[in-house]
Amino acid sequence: MSDASKPLVVVAGATGATGTSVINGLLRSGNYRVAALVRSADKPAVVDFKKRGVEILVCPDLAKATHSELVELLKGADFVVSTVHAVILSAQRALVAAAKEAGVKRVIPDDFSTHAPPGAMLLNDIKLGIRDYIRELGIGYTFVEVGLWYESLLPYPPSYGGNPLADMSMLFRGTGDVPTACTALASIGDFVARILLDPRTLNQTVFVWEDERTESDFFRIAEEKCGDPAAFRARIVRVPADAMAAQIEEVKAKGDAGIAMRFFLEYGFSTFVRGDNTVEKAVKDGALNSKEMYPAMYPRKSVEEFAETFYPNPPYPWPEETIKAWTQLQTEAM
Repeated sequence: MSDASKPLVVVAGATGATGTSVINGLLRSGNYRVAALVRSADKPAVVDFKKRGVEILVCPDLAKATHSELVELLKGADFVVSTVHAVILSAQRALVAAAKEAGVKRVIPDDFSTHAPPGAMLLNDIKLGIRDYIRELGIGYTFVEVGLWYESLLPYPPSYGGNPLADMSMLFRGTGDVPTACTALASIGDFVARILLDPRTLNQTVFVWEDERTESDFFRIAEEKCGDPAAFRARIVRVPADAMAAQIEEVKAKGDAGIAMRFFLEYGFSTFVRGDNTVEKAVKDGALNSKEMYPAMYPRKSVEEFAETFYPNPPYPWPEETIKAWTQLQTEAM
């Protein structure tokens, strides 16, 4: 297949953690031409993309771009994959409308997270609203759920204390025996590369997963690998289910002022108390099981195997601006 004959994939939000994984997976497959829709061409990550053959499409503010501007950016694209930041999820409506006019065959909106039913999480309900809009437009789609990242489930070592994201990783929520499906961040792009060209996934939801474990498993693995078990155990903060439910009601009462903390708390409650994010529940709700769809890609790396290289010095998968945002959020919540 010549480069000119390969389908073109435009990735919106390309420099984020998920977007980078998607671009890497598409490039590794060798089956696509890849374009990154970014705010600026000057960021180091964008410069690296360009060196690797990725076309750069600049849109300074996706939420403010006109319909005609977006249509022009998406002309010639076969697929659009959105991995935009949570604060601009609604901007996907304009992106999808432009994709339809531009002749895009299929869109994958930003659903790269856990499985949950309507009403379980406000953030998920916003995403489900985007799904409904896509169906109404009549453009081809695939919704991809990936559970939670290994990187966000495994607690960080005691030496990381003081970083807000590392401290939050020490929250032991609920009873610890509720299973949850998970996927390594780097694997997401490899699955997307398979899903896009698979006619069976058109107008379907695919549940991508590599392992399914409990919170007790994550903390046990971390304690074994972190190098200082006693210090690790001393940092654990246990949060019972009733306390989580009360916290959620408190932030709900704050309205928009508590929206970011509500997203965080509801994720934990849905995942570790309600038990929404399992392969069984996703399939029951109509999702395709990635293990059944792509058996040649399995077995995958387990959480224990991932931990072998993650510890003792795990990197943060989030960009610096995300860590700053969580620092501010923690300050406001105190």
